[in-house]
Parts: sequence; C-alpha cells; structure tokens
Amino acid sequence: MPPPSRIVCLGGAAVDRVYRLAGPAVAGTSNPATVGGSPGGVARNVAELLARLETPVSLVSVIGDDEGGRSLLADLAALGVDTAGTVAIAGAATAEYAAVTDPDGDLVIGVAAMAVLDRLDAALVTANTDRLRAADWVFADCNAAADGLAALIALRRGAGFRLAVDAVSTPKVRRLPADLAGVDVLFLNADEARALIGMGESEAMTAGPAALADAVLARGAGAVVLTLGADGALVTDSAGTVAVPAAPATIAEVTGAGDSLIAATLWRLAAGDELDAAVRFGSALAALTLEATGSVRRDLPREALAATVAARAASLPPNTRIA
Repeated sequence: MPPPSRIVCLGGAAVDRVYRLAGPAVAGTSNPATVGGSPGGVARNVAELLARLETPVSLVSVIGDDEGGRSLLADLAALGVDTAGTVAIAGAATAEYAAVTDPDGDLVIGVAAMAVLDRLDAALVTANTDRLRAADWVFADCNAAADGLAALIALRRGAGFRLAVDAVSTPKVRRLPADLAGVDVLFLNADEARALIGMGESEAMTAGPAALADAVLARGAGAVVLTLGADGALVTDSAGTVAVPAAPATIAEVTGAGDSLIAATLWRLAAGDELDAAVRFGSALAALTLEATGSVRRDLPREALAATVAARAASLPPNTRIA
C-alpha cells in the first residue's frame, strides 16, 4: 500500500470567539450573550481536520509572537501537525475572528482582526518552496495576500503538486489572479463566484448556479466546487457538472462548516477519489460540524471520525449529473 498523501495548508490561523445571543439582535445597545473560544482560521481548521482524519499535514501560516499564537502552535503540535513553516512575527498580534450568532446559531455578524495575515505573501511562499514542492496536495485560502496567491499558483504550474484554493469571502476572492490555470480545485459559494467574475447586479439576478460555476471554470481552474448551503454543491469540470446533495443537519452553530467540507474533500482526493465522490464526504463532515458548537468537530475520537464521516456520506442520495 502506498504511503498516505501529504498535504500542506497555507493560509489563515486565528483565535476564534463565538458570541451567541440570548435573544434577537438589537442594534445600538448591548445584547446578552454567551461566549466560547477555540483555535480557528481556514487553513488551520483544515489542517486540524486532516490530522484528525489521520492524514499527514503541514501548516504554513503567520502568527503573532504572543500567547494566542503560541497556543495555536501547541494545539496543532499535539495533533501531529507539522508547523515548521509557520512564522511568528515579532510585535504583531495573532489574528482573531469573532462571530456573533443568533440563538439558533445563525451568523449575525463576523468581525476579523487579521492584519498579520498580510504577511501571507510571496516571500512566505518562496521561503517554503521545498516544503510545497514535496507535497501531493497544497491547500491555500484567500486570506493570503494577492502576491502570495499569484506566487503559489505560478509555483504549481512548474511543480508536481496539485492545488486547491478556498475563496474565503467576497472581498478576498478578488485577490486571485484573472488567470486561474494552475488551480486544480477552487471552492467558493455563489456570492464569491459573482465577485470573482465581476458579474453585475442584473446578471446576478438571472444567472443560475450552474452558469456561475461555468463562468468561474472559464477563468482556467481545473474544477470548481460551488457550495450552495442546504442545496448541496455543484462540482464542475471539463466533463460537465454534477450536483452533490447536502447532508441533513440539525444546526447548533454555522461556524466552520465550509472548512469541514474542504478538509474531508481533500482527505478523499488524497486517497484517490474522484472530486464529486470526495465532495460527498465533505458534505457529511460539514453536517457533523453544523450539529456541534465550534469550528471543528472535536468531540468525536480520531479513530471514529473517519468512519462516522464515511457512514454519513454513504447515507446520502446519489450524485446527479446535470450537464
């Protein structure tokens, strides 16, 4: 049996705080809430989940030389994640993300204090060239600076690893270059797709999800995973489009579901699955994350997580080719 594929995650690492309101949000005044904290950041979350799925993984990121950053590194080290490529910046504060949710766990507002992530740049990519070239898959999130993403995509064009990218948000997806050749898989939602392709408001009113995915694919990406929330996801590549159903979930909290979808998809891609089959596992882990608090499902033992995800994925209706 060949050794497990090695994945390098490049992008955000942060301290997450979730404030859950006791009642409906009221603007202009204080709102009673409960608070919880945990490690976060898209690339960091994906790296943790891959470690929990028993996949060799490294994290390339930037943190502050502070207690928050040291805590993030210690947590990952305990999981077996290689953090040798993560740099502590003297005088900088580790990134923080605060989510305010309503009593049902739906996001009301998110606040990001992440100036340190500007150092996810071309220089960091260059410093980690050997580490990146040695990977089977590299995952990057658009918390990285535009020059960092461009440098990584350029490196991919001349190297043997495969590259997956997550849009993160509508402002940050615009950091991607116009030519996406070299991005093997791009994860994004409909709003992020519209932002990436510069679709006007009138066009956005009429363009369906399949048209959005096709427009993103035309930018040169090898494949697009367009997430649609409770409607599942579309997987689009040169062979056409496949609809992947969402796994049903009773929502406890929305934070981290997208990161979970990416992590389980990468886990199965690294194992050799086709993309649409791998996204089924992503859908399953996203549902498991929605059913618990926190951005990562940590209450399931590592030895049980993969089997639980596989069982949930197997229970889904079949994928459907729509184009």
